[in-house]
This record gives sequence, structure tokens and C-alpha cells, in this order.
Amino acid sequence: MSRKIEDLIPEMQDKYKAFADAMDIVGVDFVVTCTYRSQEEQNVLYAQGRTTPGKVVTWTKNSRHTQRDAFDIAILKNGKITWDDTDYREAGNVGESVGLVWGGRWNPPDYPHFQNS
Repeated sequence: MSRKIEDLIPEMQDKYKAFADAMDIVGVDFVVTCTYRSQEEQNVLYAQGRTTPGKVVTWTKNSRHTQRDAFDIAILKNGKITWDDTDYREAGNVGESVGLVWGGRWNPPDYPHFQNS
């Protein structure tokens, strides 16, 4: 699994840069937790909570991460990662403002996820 922006397709790299710049302007700190993942890695994540131990962390085997067309983030509050859903709403609005699809609008929601439209 990669966290490198360079592992995304060029259009997504551009959208990520616009996202990161806009997040800087609004003063929301974050880290990238995932960009590209191989299909094998996606399959392992899909099995988690189904056929292997652990909590379910993905709802699909056909992830945009395997297409190099998505990234996940973690919001930082006071230098520490927060997974509180409400802390991701501003990031979601920023992502949508630069042309990204925000997973926080889905059912079930995936608040840290952004992908190309």
C-alpha cells in the first residue's frame, strides 16, 4: 500500500494538489494514509472481517485505489489523528470544491476517502 501522491494518475495528482492547497488555506491539518494499493492488497482488506479476523474496513473488491484514482486521509487535531466523523466534514467540502468525490456522502459513509469524479 502506498501513501505517495506520485503513485496516483496525473489528473488525480493535480486534484490532490488543489485539495492540499485548499486544506492549507482553511487551516485543516491532515496526513495521507493511502493512495495506490494493488488488487492483492485490496482482496486482503476485503477479506478482513469476513473470512479473516478483524473489523470490516472496505465494502468492495473493486476499489478506485487499485486504479490509482483515489486517496484516503486522516485529519489531525492538535497533532493527533482523529477518526471523529464530524472532523471530516470540512475536508469533504474542500474535496468537493476541487472536483473530488467525497466518500462521506455514501451509504455507508467512508469519511477519509476521496476519488476522482
